[in-house]
Amino acid sequence: MALQGSVETTSNIEAVLLALDTAISPPGIVEFLTTRVDPYMRSRAAARFQNEGDDAVGKWSPLRPSTVAIRQDLGFPGGHPINKREGELEAYIVGTPGLVTSTERGGFWQMPGRPPGNAELAKKFRTAQQGASDPHTTPRPVIGQNEADMRQVLTLLMFHIGEAV
Repeated sequence: MALQGSVETTSNIEAVLLALDTAISPPGIVEFLTTRVDPYMRSRAAARFQNEGDDAVGKWSPLRPSTVAIRQDLGFPGGHPINKREGELEAYIVGTPGLVTSTERGGFWQMPGRPPGNAELAKKFRTAQQGASDPHTTPRPVIGQNEADMRQVLTLLMFHIGEAV
């Protein structure tokens, strides 16, 4: 009877190790990045647009009075929302799934998952992230991560592995 218990225990341990190996294999990490990290980071970006910044990128600087006047002359709301006129930049950042690539040792995730669809959108994205010198535009980053995000990703990874085993 003791021998049979040992065989069952060994079989259970082997099953857990196989599940763990699968969860952290390149396909398992790709699944994790696709189903957990990407939705989390896109939700953070959506909140960033809603709140005009966050703890990862800082509070966005208010628009200059001249920019507010230009926006109003064009029929857009004055000082708010920042980084949003037609909504193209927000739709691009929040609505574009991240690019997840399998690597030899795991996976790679990139946000946004594709380049901007046109030169104007690329310029909006670059200006939001880095600012511009002419006309002078303060950076108001739409993409960013901080230590809290990394802790959350590690927590999500813990759940990913825990559910697998």
